[in-house]
Amino acid sequence: MIDPICIGQTKEYTLKNDKNNPTIWLIGPLDSITKAKILASFGKVEIKDGKPIYVQRDIDFTQNNFFIVKYGLKGFKNFLLDGKEVEFKTKKEKIFDRETEMMSDETLSQIPLFAINELASEIWGENQVSEELEKN
Repeated sequence: MIDPICIGQTKEYTLKNDKNNPTIWLIGPLDSITKAKILASFGKVEIKDGKPIYVQRDIDFTQNNFFIVKYGLKGFKNFLLDGKEVEFKTKKEKIFDRETEMMSDETLSQIPLFAINELASEIWGENQVSEELEKN
């Protein structure tokens, strides 16, 4: 049996080293269409000798981490600037002719790079097939 991706569902996540009065990050899984867009940046299909083959590009992990967080972060709590909560702003963008809501670049730019990298890893794993399910 294959489990569907729980689109719209979020979970709270705290960065591993954020111990004192931590920021709570609300993360959600990437839907298959959005994940396909990100995966498309990893490579492309070319025709060689009349057959399609996958050609991997050099992967820019930092850029991909920004995309993953931009689409997978759904909000936060206790993310403060000068004692005030940072506003979580969103925008809409079309992905394969489907409108998707994501975090604005303005909000994304306020998140430190070390946090982007850890959050991206957590978000990316949210809709991976576990080893247990892979065996079935």
